[in-house]
Amino acid sequence: MGPSSTGADRQDWGSDFFGGLNELPAEAIAGIDQVLEAMSRLPAFHDARRWVLDRFGIAKGGAILEAGCGNAASLSDILAVVGPTGRIVGIDPTKAFVESANQRSRNMRASNAHYEVGDIRSIAHEDGAFDGTFCDKVLIHAGPVNAALFEMARVTRPGGHVGAIEWLPFFAISTSDLSLLAPFNAIFAKAVYEYMVSANLARHFRGARFQDIEVKAFLAHADSLDEHPFWRAFIVHQMPMFVGAGLIDEAESRAFLDDIERLNAKGEFSASFMVHAAVGMKVS
Repeated sequence: MGPSSTGADRQDWGSDFFGGLNELPAEAIAGIDQVLEAMSRLPAFHDARRWVLDRFGIAKGGAILEAGCGNAASLSDILAVVGPTGRIVGIDPTKAFVESANQRSRNMRASNAHYEVGDIRSIAHEDGAFDGTFCDKVLIHAGPVNAALFEMARVTRPGGHVGAIEWLPFFAISTSDLSLLAPFNAIFAKAVYEYMVSANLARHFRGARFQDIEVKAFLAHADSLDEHPFWRAFIVHQMPMFVGAGLIDEAESRAFLDDIERLNAKGEFSASFMVHAAVGMKVS
């Protein structure tokens, strides 16, 4: 049996700007690629991904699908689970990311890893083809959530596991004027498809009829803009894109960035947000 999504189902599909990245110029895609790389290595996201994969209980030689794989920044973590004889498949709607992902697998000589263009809500693989399936920062961008979870469950074997890593892009950031922070946080409430999905993973997993559901929260925190590449890449380097997309006024963005740079220079910067992960077992 192939993908289960029908034309009627697709009428309910929605996504944020990540659904249209194939239309962006190569330079813009390269910038987003760099941000994704930095995000994948931030301890909160990395720890959440390892927590999910550890709970899959997959032996060496198993098969894992990552739905919405981006540039395959997770490849080394998946290889640590399935080993050189396992099967790794990733799908992503953005062609440039898929090309980067396949280049990464070649660079790492991971002949068991293959990446292809695809959508989390209509996966071009057979029922029960994988021992485990997961997505990482995808449900916040594309939905509805039940379409994605049911499709991930479909391609997972009975007794296998489905996982999701999501985040709430609400930043608790030090500012000398609290009014400067609100326009920055408003960017993400406007931009993403389902802003609060991370806080509702348990409900969504229960609705998808998974069993033995586990949910865990991870704190991302920094006391310097330069503590990890993610913070400056995400907050500072992406700001021109946010301004260009009309998500924040240029004057507001400049006032916010000037303020946090001053605080950072004085050793008074602080920033935090939450990451959530969930795992459930497919029973039939």
